[in-house]
Amino acid sequence: MVPVSYPDALRLLLATVSPVGIENVTIRKALNRITAAPVMAPQALPNSRRSAVDGYALGDLNRHRWHLVGSRAAGELATEALAGDEALAVMTGGGVPENATAVVRVEGSHQQGTLLEVVGTVPPGENINEPASELAAGEPLLGTGYRVDAVRHSALCYAGVTCIEIYRPLRVGVMLSGPELLPPGSTPRPGASYECHRALLQPVLEQLGCQCTFIGPVADQPQIIRDSVEHLAVDHDLIVTSGGVSMGKYDFVRPLLHQQEFDTVLDRTRIKPGSPLLAAKRGEQLFVAMPGYPAAFLVNLLVYLIPVVKRMSGWKEAGPLWQETVVSAPLRGRAGRSDMVRVKLREGRAEPLGDQLTSHYAGFLQADGLACLDETRTEVAVGESVAVCWFNAFLNEGGA
Repeated sequence: MVPVSYPDALRLLLATVSPVGIENVTIRKALNRITAAPVMAPQALPNSRRSAVDGYALGDLNRHRWHLVGSRAAGELATEALAGDEALAVMTGGGVPENATAVVRVEGSHQQGTLLEVVGTVPPGENINEPASELAAGEPLLGTGYRVDAVRHSALCYAGVTCIEIYRPLRVGVMLSGPELLPPGSTPRPGASYECHRALLQPVLEQLGCQCTFIGPVADQPQIIRDSVEHLAVDHDLIVTSGGVSMGKYDFVRPLLHQQEFDTVLDRTRIKPGSPLLAAKRGEQLFVAMPGYPAAFLVNLLVYLIPVVKRMSGWKEAGPLWQETVVSAPLRGRAGRSDMVRVKLREGRAEPLGDQLTSHYAGFLQADGLACLDETRTEVAVGESVAVCWFNAFLNEGGA
C-alpha cells in the first residue's frame, strides 16, 4: 500500500470504525459518558406554578392593600384560590395560587401586621414562573454523541432525568515493545531510554472514558509479540502497539498481522513526524500500530488515535479542532507531506519551537499545540495564518 495523505488517512480510519455497544444506566452513573440516544425532558419545568422571588402573591391588582392569609415555602404547593383582597407570602420556589395575578418582591412592599401595601405598580404576571415555561415534557435536552460532562450532568439531574442510554466504555488493550526501555524513575543505563508512552497514553484514554489494559514493554521477538496481541484480542475492541512498525530488522508487527488474519486498512501516512502508522481490522476489532519514537507516537495519538477512540466511543464530533492562528515566526515544511510543527502560544500567536527533530521529545515541555502545513504548503510567513490544534482541544468536542 502507498502512504496516504493526512486528510485521507483520517477519513479512512473514521469510516472504518463505528461505536461499540449501548447500555442503559442511572443518571448517577452517566457522568463523563457519551449519549447513545437523545435525552428528552421527563416532565415540564417547572411542574407547578412557582414564585421566582421572595415576596407576596397578590389577588386583584386593582387595589392598594391586601390581607395576608398565609405563606408557602419552597416546594410547597398553593392549592387554595385567593380572594381579590388577599395576599400569600411566598418564598422563592414556593407555590403560587392559580388565580394570583402577580408576585411583588418583599423589598417592593410594606407590611403592617396582617395588612400589605405595595410600593408602586406591579405588572400582571410579574415574578411568576408558569408551568412548562422553561421546558415542556418531551422536549429534547441533549442529542446523541455528546459527553455528559459535569455541567450537562447537573442540568440533566435538574431536569429530573433518571436513566440514560450511553455507549459502553471502549476497551483498549495496549502492548508496549522494546527491551531498551526502562521504567520511569529507575537508574539510567547507557544505550537505554525511558518508557514514556504509557505515561502519555493511559491518562488520555482514561480521560476519554476507556477501560485500559497494558502489557510490556515486551521483547522484540515474533512469538512474544504474537502471543501478546492474541491475549489482548480476547476482550478488547481496540489494540494499540508502540514500536516494531517501521522497516527495521526487529520490526515484526506488519508480517505478524497478516499471519493473524488481520486485514490492512492503512499502511503509512504522509505526515512528519510519524509516517509509519499501521491500521488493520479483524471482524469489528481494530489494531493500530504506532511508531516508537515518542514525538512520532504523540503526533499519531493526537491526529489519528484520539479521533478513532472518539468515533468508537460514540462522540458526535471525532476529528481534531483546527483553528486558524497567525504565526509570529516563519514555519517551513516539505511539499508532498503534512508537517506537524510544534508551536507555543505567545501573545495570541503561534511560535514554532526551535527543535523539530523526530528523535527529540523534551521540547514538548514548551509546546502548546501542533501547526499543520498541508502537502501544498512549504512555508508560512510571519503574519500569515496556519491551522493549529492546541493540546487542550484534542480531548474536547471538536471537528469532523
